[in-house]
Amino acid sequence: MSGSPSTNAHRLWLFGPGIDLLFGCGIGYVILTAILAILRPPMDQIHGWLPFVILFTGLPHYGATLERVYSTPEARQRYGRYALIFSVIVGSAFLFSVISGHGGSQFVTLYLTWSPWHYAAQNFGLVMMFLRRTETEITTKFRLLIRSSFVLSFLLVFANIHRGSSSSVTDPLYADPSVPSAVRFIPLGIPESVTPHLLVALGVVYAVVIGLVIVNIFRRVTVGRRAPVLALIFSQFAWFVLPVVLSQFVPLWFSPRGPTVFAFTWIAIAHSVQYLWISLHFARMSGRIATAWSSLSRYAALAICAGAALWVFPVLFSVKGGLTRMPHESGLDLLVAAAVNVHHFLLDGVIWKLRDAPIRRVLVDGQTESVEPREETKKWPWGQMVVFAAGIIAVFCWIVAAWEQEVGRRRAVVRGDLERVELAEKRLAMVGRDGPRVHQALGKLFQHRGDLAAAMAQYRRSIELWPTEAAWRSVGKLHEAANRLDEAQTAYEFAVAIDPNHASCLDDLAHVLATRGRLNEALKVQRRAILAAPERQDLRRRFDALVARVQIQADDAAEEVIVDVYGGGLPKASP
Repeated sequence: MSGSPSTNAHRLWLFGPGIDLLFGCGIGYVILTAILAILRPPMDQIHGWLPFVILFTGLPHYGATLERVYSTPEARQRYGRYALIFSVIVGSAFLFSVISGHGGSQFVTLYLTWSPWHYAAQNFGLVMMFLRRTETEITTKFRLLIRSSFVLSFLLVFANIHRGSSSSVTDPLYADPSVPSAVRFIPLGIPESVTPHLLVALGVVYAVVIGLVIVNIFRRVTVGRRAPVLALIFSQFAWFVLPVVLSQFVPLWFSPRGPTVFAFTWIAIAHSVQYLWISLHFARMSGRIATAWSSLSRYAALAICAGAALWVFPVLFSVKGGLTRMPHESGLDLLVAAAVNVHHFLLDGVIWKLRDAPIRRVLVDGQTESVEPREETKKWPWGQMVVFAAGIIAVFCWIVAAWEQEVGRRRAVVRGDLERVELAEKRLAMVGRDGPRVHQALGKLFQHRGDLAAAMAQYRRSIELWPTEAAWRSVGKLHEAANRLDEAQTAYEFAVAIDPNHASCLDDLAHVLATRGRLNEALKVQRRAILAAPERQDLRRRFDALVARVQIQADDAAEEVIVDVYGGGLPKASP
């Protein structure tokens, strides 16, 4: 790659201060967070529309990586072997997890642990880019000091998400550890007695290091050129350190219904926007695209299509091709996310090195080849045509899935619109998104209308797709209402087997056992329910009623059961 130096070889900004600070340095994320904090919109309503935000941010940022690797002969020659090796390794891990059902949780844990490091590394690289563009003297110690601040912020997140158990509010997926077959995040299990002290130690060291970094920036960087570097350092603090601090002092904010429940997703979106910002600049300055709107829109469309295909087709092939019976919502989506992201992390580690001459000339020296695209990019090569064709199908599937999940399922369920939910189920199945949740919703609606046979069929279909405690509990309720106590007990036992600490399932099982006269067993199960949810006074009242019934029997075996149950200890009742 050859080129002549730009007249603005060492100008500070890539697109201009407004765009660079908002999208490249993370200030836009801070503004968005402030708006959400003030407006406090319902989290469940936001969740349904996030896929449409991701369609234009997250998906194209993966497509931009593929464009960097495959769009020109030089790129394919330089990075093709890495892309092939990484694709084989990651693809094999994905197929093994999907087909065998083993290793999926470990794969997802790797992805979620690596993600914050990937985000931190990108911020660090951008800080170094801006410092070099200001012609600041960067000594080895200064660089090490800056890098240490980013490493420490990552270690704070690492320690926080890998503490104790995945029932912690810091689990990024809010996974239920009691479901043995679920694909979920598995923390390393740093002891809870150690984690607070570790976080304090890391926080203190981080505060000292970041203070030294800021002092050095003010000493070394001239006035008027500090803004992007300071903004990136503040963004790193807002993405990593601040959530850890808040999770310690305001843990309810990080609960499944808290205002920061989507912090992980919003940070990922902010990272994606940042990635698209730098990728678009590189594509323009390296002559891969022109500044004309037609060229820019083609680049954006290619990135969206490539990214959508990367996410959608693995789900379609796995479900429609019979590779797995795991529905998307029961872990398949997480496995695809792990595969796509790990592959992306590996490729990014190769294609974005500031020490590489082509990258340095564009991002640091500000050189450009031409504002006109190369001759071959004026045509529509067959490879791009295939990507666009596959991408259009993938984008259609993505939009249908997102719309039907929000409008066709969630909102229709709230309205009690059975016919709309049935239509949503058909459309979701068409795009490979059939799952237990929509059939559970249909079962509830049929049950509300009094069509118990249809309700039972939907619950059975839900279990067939993927057994959940909710579906088995619903089956048990129908059997219990029809006085089929044997079948009800069996259903509740299946529910408890899936989630041994689900208080309501244990309560239901205890009730059926008591109705069948098996009071001793019911008493033990009811005690487990109280231990699972000690704050629920209704469980304790039913436990006390069972104790009274057992005492009425007044035999030695019953007394032994009571002594055994109380001997195990119970939580104290709330006043």
